[in-house]
Amino acid sequence: MPKSTRTRSTRRAGRGSTATGTIETIIRPSQSTPVKVLLAVWRWRWELFVLASIAYITIAHGTAITGYFRSNPLWLNALLIIVLCGWIVTDNPARRFVLNRFWCVITRHRLRACLVEMRTLNYSGNLPFIVACFSTKTGQIVWLWMRPGLSMEDLDNKAETIASACWARSAVIARSKRNAAVVRIEINRRDPLSKTHITSPLLNDTSDMPEAAVADDAVMAFLGPDTTGSAPDESTAQPPAKTGSANTTGETRTRTSKTKTTAAVSDSQTVILGANGEDVSDYV
Repeated sequence: MPKSTRTRSTRRAGRGSTATGTIETIIRPSQSTPVKVLLAVWRWRWELFVLASIAYITIAHGTAITGYFRSNPLWLNALLIIVLCGWIVTDNPARRFVLNRFWCVITRHRLRACLVEMRTLNYSGNLPFIVACFSTKTGQIVWLWMRPGLSMEDLDNKAETIASACWARSAVIARSKRNAAVVRIEINRRDPLSKTHITSPLLNDTSDMPEAAVADDAVMAFLGPDTTGSAPDESTAQPPAKTGSANTTGETRTRTSKTKTTAAVSDSQTVILGANGEDVSDYV
């Protein structure tokens, strides 16, 4: 196409378009200033709470804390600092609460950033609303409120992407049974059974033994019959005889029944005894 025949729209489209001529348009929601402020406060509520607490302690009690440390000797101040650091490091309810809240805040921000990058938006440009984030033994649980135009189908096959964005092991996405607009995302960061040693009363005989001392067939040897006490019976060790024509030696084969029987074989006749000692030769 000659340069003189190019239109103004063609030149504008050529700057932001790709090789296929497509343009991606992202619409931002038109919200008022009070709504934007409220959403920002809700999103950064824990950070604002921590900053407000630090400011309050510094203004209201900063002078008293400074005077207390100045009045004490240096060794006592060092001891207080060591005790305070040890209390923070050790496992206690306050430390668990702070760590759980820290990871909940991180999970909310990372999930929102992941939704923005995945373009999980409706046509008005609104993201799913993050209602709450709770801590569990394995990680966190995030509840989403899907805006009009969004549903759980927009998050199909996105579990691995969300887990990678939240620095977690895995993620499970499920819809509420009562309301389709409520979506539950479970972020799994740890496995509580990975480092737990489970003991069973059924393994008292071998739980304290090293693995090399336990044979592979220890269970089968325990369940097998005890053949060391008495010698096996010859009548039970021999295979059952079958009835039929006589062989070359003159002996006949007898077929035993399913019950426990004892067969006495001779050259002239065959006698089959039942379990109670009764002669059942005529019935066979």
